[in-house]
Amino acid sequence: MSADTAGVVRQPLTRSDSMRARTPRAAAAAGFATEASPKSTCITWGENKVVDADASKTDTSGGGPRGNVNKYVAVALCFVALALGGFFLSLLDAPKAPPPPPRFGGPRSGGQGRTDIKLQIPDKTTCFTRGRGACQDVGLAKKIPSAATCQVQCLAYADCKFFSYDDRTQYCALCSTGEDDGEACVGASCVYGPKRCRNEPAPSLRGVRVRSRAVASGAATPLEIAEAAVTTARAICDGVDLEAFNTLQTAAEFSALVKKVRDKQVAGYEADHDAFLAAVETHAATAVAILGDESCAPSACNVGLTLFATLEAFLIVVDGHAGRAHVGDPVRQALFDKHKIFFADAKFLSDYTVARVEKFVEGLPTHLIERGVRAYSPFTTVQVKNAFHCNSELSGASQFLIPTVTVRAFNLHNVQSGAWKEEAFSNTPVAGTGGTKGDIFQTILRHEAAHQFDRTMNGRQLRLRNDLAEASRLVEHWPRAGVARGGIGAAEFFKTYKGEIIASQVGNQYLLSTSNQLEHGRLHADEGNFMPLAWFLFDLDIVGEATTATFYENEKDDGIVDTYTVQIERAPGHGAVAGLRVPGCGEWTFAYYSNGTLFDYTYDGPAGACEPSADVVAVAYPTQVPTPAPSQVPTAYHNLDFPACGVKIFEGGKNVVSDCARDEWIEEGEQANRFGCCDTITNACVRKADPPRAGRGLDGKDNDCFWKSDTGDPRATHWHFAHETCTDLGLKLCDVESVASAGCGKHGTGLKCHLDGERLWTNIPCDADTPGYDATCELATPVPTAMATEEEEEPTGLDLDEAIFELEEDWGLDIHWSDAPTLLPTYASTDSTTDAVTNAETPTETPTETPTES
Repeated sequence: MSADTAGVVRQPLTRSDSMRARTPRAAAAAGFATEASPKSTCITWGENKVVDADASKTDTSGGGPRGNVNKYVAVALCFVALALGGFFLSLLDAPKAPPPPPRFGGPRSGGQGRTDIKLQIPDKTTCFTRGRGACQDVGLAKKIPSAATCQVQCLAYADCKFFSYDDRTQYCALCSTGEDDGEACVGASCVYGPKRCRNEPAPSLRGVRVRSRAVASGAATPLEIAEAAVTTARAICDGVDLEAFNTLQTAAEFSALVKKVRDKQVAGYEADHDAFLAAVETHAATAVAILGDESCAPSACNVGLTLFATLEAFLIVVDGHAGRAHVGDPVRQALFDKHKIFFADAKFLSDYTVARVEKFVEGLPTHLIERGVRAYSPFTTVQVKNAFHCNSELSGASQFLIPTVTVRAFNLHNVQSGAWKEEAFSNTPVAGTGGTKGDIFQTILRHEAAHQFDRTMNGRQLRLRNDLAEASRLVEHWPRAGVARGGIGAAEFFKTYKGEIIASQVGNQYLLSTSNQLEHGRLHADEGNFMPLAWFLFDLDIVGEATTATFYENEKDDGIVDTYTVQIERAPGHGAVAGLRVPGCGEWTFAYYSNGTLFDYTYDGPAGACEPSADVVAVAYPTQVPTPAPSQVPTAYHNLDFPACGVKIFEGGKNVVSDCARDEWIEEGEQANRFGCCDTITNACVRKADPPRAGRGLDGKDNDCFWKSDTGDPRATHWHFAHETCTDLGLKLCDVESVASAGCGKHGTGLKCHLDGERLWTNIPCDADTPGYDATCELATPVPTAMATEEEEEPTGLDLDEAIFELEEDWGLDIHWSDAPTLLPTYASTDSTTDAVTNAETPTETPTETPTES
């Protein structure tokens, strides 16, 4: 259709998109506008018909009684015709022009929503144990439909040896030992089992042995596992009626192998990885042929989508590029080769949508990619869980993790670019003004990608986030004031789920319209509420480099934004943003109290939300030596490195070592630690300031305990906070295990450093005799760091389980699914994203893989 006909066409359909845009539903899913709504079409047509039919009558306009009747009848008949036509068209789904057959995937391929498919699961009664749980040190998957499919998740991780499944919560805990830590599952709803069950049958259907007994028992060689995967994929292409559960097991075992290939730790080839690559090339070539075979019909219900996506991941880790993995798919191939983004989406996302992912990634600063989105991983996996959904037994949740072979991954909802727009600034003074609504797909993409930015925070930024969250007690203190408006409210939500702060504020707002977030802060600051402006500066701090930052403005073309470079000046000593120069919009200065609290600003630019000008270059601030900004290669906090092998944790009151802490940022949960400080000469331990420090709140016993908050309440403390507190008091974080009169946490000294028998931080490096010591830490090679005088630290290292794999976080996204057009593809399943509209939980759906697998 040409652009001058009725309706709007965003861009011509490409060869790969034509398949996805056969119907109005598919067109909306692929990101193309439909010509006109059924309502407006019928009304227009009805009125035209009335004029034609009644031209000889006195009331030619159709406004008289008879004309109105004819018009209403015509409109009604039009609606009936459209409904019937749409119904039959949806059944036929016939293209107007012959499209190329899809290689695989698509939003409705393979029978999603079918209830007639039942898994043939072997009897595991004697293999599973009811009433006990397992640990979850390998990971935790959620919304897994059964204990048997939970066991399959264990197959996908070499470290996993046992699992437990909770019938009540559908949580699947993956464990490297047989221990039950009591966290994953407790009670009669728990099912516990091993990675594999003995004597489990390996069916052979229609002469194709899809999974040998050696593979099923775990005795197969790596080459046999690869052979089983490609043999099964070829059987799917040949139309063999394979049993879906068996295929799911094959895909999971193959996924575990792909992870080993990625780490160059394939069993039997550890010393010669190239020899494995040469030996497996035959199977790799077969995989290429299968992926390029347009006659193949993998689906969610035959598990072909999962297996084929895992074949793609296999080829990527073998080749190091996407030339063979994305054969015939130049858009995805280019995105991986340029930006190391791999799509495990069953080809759900259209080329139009994927191209907008590439534009988004190109606009991100390097440090957010390298230290956030792709940190410590060869590439990042983008998932679309519901694209793998068949039915409640074979759900998307039970399949989509299998093709994910990296520790960096995030899931997107099943929508396409151009579906509809979402208000990002609801319940704020700037809501409804220009630039505050964003494309829904880009909104989700920005939000989920911004979850990865959490790990880029240094210690100063982490403390700033926590301090601002503690001080933001009211809804109007938050830039995203509309979040959870129908539930617990934004203030309570973000204080409870801190992992949503950067995702929601930077992702939903800053990356859409930076100027509107800044204007929102200014409007509140002018009324004495500086919190939204302080949050904007925190967001700017996260996105910014040493002396520059990026503004994002003027979204167009279904999610593409313009980017502008702005100049920033950081305060000497702590790196907070003190000055901001926006091209074409003037200059901002920001004033802080000594404790880092923002209390004033100046601005010499125009009123309102001022978008930067591309024709103006902001003058850079004078260079400070050394530059007070987060460095690309992180440096140690206060020039103090956390020991590479961790520090000893003492059990308060016993003066004995409990275990070794490798994570210096532990603040919450059962592993949270308290601390006392030791005299630098006598090593005597004290737990409180005597007399109390000025401005500090006291606890119920009028004590100013070091590890408690300014209000005297218990608080979580990380190792750097403990070290800094002791140093500022002229003391030291205890570093001597035992002395005659006192020691780290010794009971009965009168100083009460036992701290109720809780875990205590020390500054004593772990050694080989420390419980939980990991000898691999001794192999770590220090990374040279740039010199800096500000308070910079290493990346927190936090995997932030509550943040990385957010799948059902509608409050954090503030998405209103009820506003979505009815033409969007949806699945009538228990796995639908719409199930969690009122769910404020921030789940971890993807197991956090251990760095090395055994």
